[in-house]
Amino acid sequence: METMDLMDRLFAYLSEHDVTLTEVPKKQSFAIQKRWTSVFGGFKNGTPHKHGSRAIDQFLAEPAQSLILLFLSSRITAFPISTNHRPCAAYSYTGKPIDVSNFHELEFAVFPESYAWTLVHTHEDWSLGGPYLVRADDVAATNV
Repeated sequence: METMDLMDRLFAYLSEHDVTLTEVPKKQSFAIQKRWTSVFGGFKNGTPHKHGSRAIDQFLAEPAQSLILLFLSSRITAFPISTNHRPCAAYSYTGKPIDVSNFHELEFAVFPESYAWTLVHTHEDWSLGGPYLVRADDVAATNV
């Protein structure tokens, strides 16, 4: 399935579940990607995290809040991202956390504006350990 078709399906799915997505301007999207990478780019083996269904369960238990949905590009090296050559794109996400793991091929992260944690979906979900839910404090603690 083409990426745009899958993105349209993701946006429709979220809308059906009362989630509002608002595209963030490109300059701000790059700043979000840069900060996300600085916070979570140190993720490595040994960093405490949840994966698979435990990551999804923890994400769904988070309270409704303002979140960010960031489509990842191959320039991010902390997680197994395909060579997608997609430009950086971020969206503000307003609503309760919804399981979007069926859209993992789009390769994205969802996280609060505080950057306290992130849920990462990649093409490797369900086969090689993902999705991953990682807390910023745990990444920082393993990179001391």
